[in-house]
Amino acid sequence: MSVASHAGMTVVRQSATPRNGRSQRLDLELIAAVDGALEVLHGKWKVHLLFVMARGVHRHSKLLECLPGVSKKVMTESLRALERDGLVAREIFAEVPVRVEYSLTPLGWTITEPLIALADWGTAHAGEVAAARSQGSKTLAAA
Repeated sequence: MSVASHAGMTVVRQSATPRNGRSQRLDLELIAAVDGALEVLHGKWKVHLLFVMARGVHRHSKLLECLPGVSKKVMTESLRALERDGLVAREIFAEVPVRVEYSLTPLGWTITEPLIALADWGTAHAGEVAAARSQGSKTLAAA
């Protein structure tokens, strides 16, 4: 294994020697952990909701305003799933009419930093991804 730096990032390269069972097991554990995290975020509106709620506590109607295109039903399902997974808290106030507010839990706050890092990666590499996709499309069309 060697370590190199490229564009300010540390890159770990695996040597060409065969991998032992222990490192393969570790890879499988890491893959399972990433799959579990992605499952929590799976769904068109969950990441959107997490970013909006990182700006503060919101009522259902305010969240709907912030996310044009989402239906009330789909947003409610997404909020319930995020609440079920412990990322969002729902507080019900005994008022007439009843007021419900949504906010990130401490666990929900822990996902914001990885999401921002992913957004930064997407911004930094959008051109490279677009170029690769364009090149891939040309290669497929020529075949």
